[in-house]
Amino acid sequence: MEERRIIKGYEEIYEITSSGRIYTYRSMRFLERCGDEYGFHIVSLWDNDRNRKNWNVFKLWQEAFPELPKEQFKGSLKIKYGKSCELRQTQGIHYS
Repeated sequence: MEERRIIKGYEEIYEITSSGRIYTYRSMRFLERCGDEYGFHIVSLWDNDRNRKNWNVFKLWQEAFPELPKEQFKGSLKIKYGKSCELRQTQGIHYS
C-alpha cells in the first residue's frame, strides 16, 4: 500500500499517491484515463461547490511530496493519449 496525501484545496475529495495516482473519495477509486491510472498529465478536479479546475499532476505530486525524488513519480509528464485512447507517437508537450 503506497502513501496517499490530500491535495490542498480538495480535502476529503481527492488524494494523490507517492507514485502519482489520483484517488477520489466521491467514487472511492483511483482516476484513470484509457484504463491507465497514470494516464493523466493534466487532470480536472471538482471542488465541493462543483467548480472545476485543471491541474498538472506532476505539480500536484511535487506539492504533496516535496521530499521525494522526481524519479519516484510514475505518472505522465507529457500528453500520453490522443483521441480514442490511442497512445501518441509524437514527443508531446513536457510540463516538468
